[in-house]
Amino acid sequence: MTETSEELRTEFLRDAVFEAAPHGYLILDPQFNIIDVNQEYLNLTRNRREDLVGVPLFDAFPDNPEDPTADGVRNLRASLETARSTGRPHAMAVQKYDIQLRDGRGGFEEHYWKPLNTPVLRDGEVVALIHHVRDVTEEVTLRRDQAIRLRSAQRVNDLAFWEYDPKTETIYMSRAFSTLLGLPEREGTLPAPEFFARVHPDDRADVRATLEREIDAPDHTSVSFTHRLVLEDGTTRWLAAHGELVRDHRDALPRFLVVSLDVSISKEREEKLTETLEHRDRLLAQMEALLGEVNHRIKNSLQLVASILNTDARRAGEGEVRARLEGAARRVYAVTSVHEMLYRSNALSTVAFGNYLQQLCDHLAEGDAGSAGVEVRSNPVAVDLPADKAIPLALIVNELATNAIKHGLAGRSDGVIEVVTTLEDGDLVLNVADNGTGKAEDTEQGLGTRIIDGLVGQLGASMSTGDAAPGYRVTLRVPIQID
Repeated sequence: MTETSEELRTEFLRDAVFEAAPHGYLILDPQFNIIDVNQEYLNLTRNRREDLVGVPLFDAFPDNPEDPTADGVRNLRASLETARSTGRPHAMAVQKYDIQLRDGRGGFEEHYWKPLNTPVLRDGEVVALIHHVRDVTEEVTLRRDQAIRLRSAQRVNDLAFWEYDPKTETIYMSRAFSTLLGLPEREGTLPAPEFFARVHPDDRADVRATLEREIDAPDHTSVSFTHRLVLEDGTTRWLAAHGELVRDHRDALPRFLVVSLDVSISKEREEKLTETLEHRDRLLAQMEALLGEVNHRIKNSLQLVASILNTDARRAGEGEVRARLEGAARRVYAVTSVHEMLYRSNALSTVAFGNYLQQLCDHLAEGDAGSAGVEVRSNPVAVDLPADKAIPLALIVNELATNAIKHGLAGRSDGVIEVVTTLEDGDLVLNVADNGTGKAEDTEQGLGTRIIDGLVGQLGASMSTGDAAPGYRVTLRVPIQID
């Protein structure tokens, strides 16, 4: 008898708690018929208990026939079916669901709700459903001024908000988002397939995959994606979307809250920039090919000139004419070799001057210096120079080496010419020294010296000369721009 009394007290307490709960509750059977209702729910919906208990839910609460956008019945049914099939609670987004007035006035009154549908399980089967609602009409009404300001900001910034429920395949969209989709401007729900049907076919699978990949992720996991939207008139927009995965409580099914931004103008600019860059790259490739061909032809032409000069020199016999012709041929070779390197390196206008100077010194060692028994040593620094600096420097080295062989080292069996370059404070420093007899004070200024002076001026360089103890040294300081 005591146990029965305790059970009765417990049952009474449960009934009392249910009846006094501050939120509205409906108890439904698995077929969505109303089994019970608490007092707060009756107060919220202005109904009597006898008018609801035993009545199918959607007979008791139909859609407002005067609202063509009303979708409360469809969305609530989808949520209840989700809770029933999964055995897990399902939280709905704020839902507009108007209440039918039963006080003789007739018609419907605008209301907004925050519903949560929870299954009641027994032995793993759903035996009932708890429909828990919180009336947020007042909150929505109070926020309307803010919503107007927010919508104005959205229009200015092209922002659009939407909420995606993957279980029920519904989207709750803001006015700005409905406009982006090419729909009449309204705030409300939309079947998700209608949205995905507007996503460009090439992007659709990626958008779905991005969302599905995060379904089981922790709350507030970020999602970001960019996709095209194809409107009914065939125009295409680019949208950048960023959002988060949310759950109203630990066991609730996930939803995505997303903000979309129309980035079509940026994408168009990006595509135009890409096209411009591709066009530039094609022009540069053509220019490189053209300059390569120009350098190749200049090299061939100069080689022909050098060959003619050498041929004339051999025919001229010994004497000043022959010496001048051979000197001219060497100068032409110095210029030719620069264009040869430009052509072979596929460079537009710069020469790897360290490599080039080494080759030039090797050529001198095999030619006049070798014939005169003079050793040519080189220690060049690696540096890239524009052709308009490389060519004058090559000519200067050629003239200095030639002068040393002809004058300072004449008759010596152990003659040495050293060519060294270094980088100092943004300048290329060229040192050409020999171990010869030095320069006589009364030596007449020849063609080679005049050529060197002219080239030094052309380079904007400074030149100094001095005793190399023994021999003669020339130091050239050339300002260059080092990257």
